[in-house]
Amino acid sequence: MGGSKLPASWCIARVDELGDLIRGVSYKKPDASNTPREHYSPLLRSNNINGTINHDDLIYVCNDCVSPDQYLQKRDILIAMSSGSKNLVGKAAQAQTANGDTFGAFCGVLRPARTLDARLLGWFFQTRQYREGVSSDSKGSNINNLKRDHILQVEFPLPPLNEQRRIVEKIETLFAELDKGEEALREAQHLLALYRQSVLKAAVTGELTDSAADDWTKVSLDQLLEDIRYGTSKKCGYNSDGVGVLRIPNVVGGRINLDDLKFAQLDSKEFDRLRLKAGDLLVIRSNGSASLVGRSAVVSKKAEDLAFAGYLIRLRVDTEKLLPDFLQIVLESPILRAKIEREARSTSGVHNINSGEIRAIELYIPPVDVQTEIVDQARSLLSEADVLERLYVTELTRSAALRQSILKEAFAGRMVPQDPNDEPASELLARIRDERDAAHETAKKAKAAAKTKPKKTRKAAAKKSAKSGKAAVKKKQPKKARKKTAKNSAKRKAA
Repeated sequence: MGGSKLPASWCIARVDELGDLIRGVSYKKPDASNTPREHYSPLLRSNNINGTINHDDLIYVCNDCVSPDQYLQKRDILIAMSSGSKNLVGKAAQAQTANGDTFGAFCGVLRPARTLDARLLGWFFQTRQYREGVSSDSKGSNINNLKRDHILQVEFPLPPLNEQRRIVEKIETLFAELDKGEEALREAQHLLALYRQSVLKAAVTGELTDSAADDWTKVSLDQLLEDIRYGTSKKCGYNSDGVGVLRIPNVVGGRINLDDLKFAQLDSKEFDRLRLKAGDLLVIRSNGSASLVGRSAVVSKKAEDLAFAGYLIRLRVDTEKLLPDFLQIVLESPILRAKIEREARSTSGVHNINSGEIRAIELYIPPVDVQTEIVDQARSLLSEADVLERLYVTELTRSAALRQSILKEAFAGRMVPQDPNDEPASELLARIRDERDAAHETAKKAKAAAKTKPKKTRKAAAKKSAKSGKAAVKKKQPKKARKKTAKNSAKRKAA
């Protein structure tokens, strides 16, 4: 790892020598539910993978859709095989328990060999080396995909089994110390998020100004829009010959971010329809995470004359009645966010809000001069929170970098001393291969035996089935029909 020479007792193994990759569950919409149901299992998706497995925003799938090996087992490694973002495809997390979870078709599970210390393999899938390798392997126009071989052909630096255990113990000791610091930072972030929510709530309820409540008017958003429009469905790429197109990754933290800008070939008519102006509001209309649906950003001067992609909706408001910045505050307010997320949720794995639902949003608006005052007050308070948030993010980034340094040392063979009495990794790998080959052969024979029945047994079963069928037909026939059938049968015999 990192180009350094491995210890003599180590060897390089491919992932396909160390475990089996299992595909995720495919299901139809009627087989899924947003809420727990009897005979349904929790289904994990890419949004449930973030270093560890979380159970946020779950859907539930009918058990009939799930094969036995598609239930997550302890030490399985859950991998995002497909994603709209190269930064997300390939992310992985190891299951610490087996509690009946399954996983969707955009994910895969690596099930490590029993002879291996699976915890070490799990840590390897958190390394920068692994993520960068699979990110470069993924391909796709709008969706980045990993093929099975992209995972199975990954090279893993394999230590002797006893050394694996020593390395895991050292990693977990060091990471436990980092966990304490990160936990304190995340708690501070949580408190900061609550503060932001209180500011936004105060902004839309008039608590940030002395404006009388009587001055506020209840309206539907439709009454305040000059235009609402979906973006282009044209394929976008990094060839800068075309028109710059803003996508979901460009709508970040309530602002337009022009990094990672893509381009598309648009004719003049389409470009005129989609040309952005300063003050337009771009809203995310579709995403795998319900928490991102409805998030918005006001178009800045720098983003003027760009176009926008189909997963975004452009709102152009009547600025004599409604300020775009005030509308963004309304869309981010806690009550409306809860409503948007609730209505956007879908069992398909992709959550949506459409133009009709946006038009129907009801809001209270004060006069424009009061809106200006509220926007200024809210910006001032939220900018103070932004300063603290950047500090927390910086410290968390440092901690993440330190984790990567620890893992780099671990997989270079420099974390713990080698013991000459340990069984060499090459011998361990040979043993793993033999055990897996034997297990696969046993499973293959069992599968074949289940499909094959003796000839006599098949004939007897068929005969029994036929008799059962005749008996069922006979039972269903009315009494007169049975007599007629018997009479006709007697005539045929006589003939």
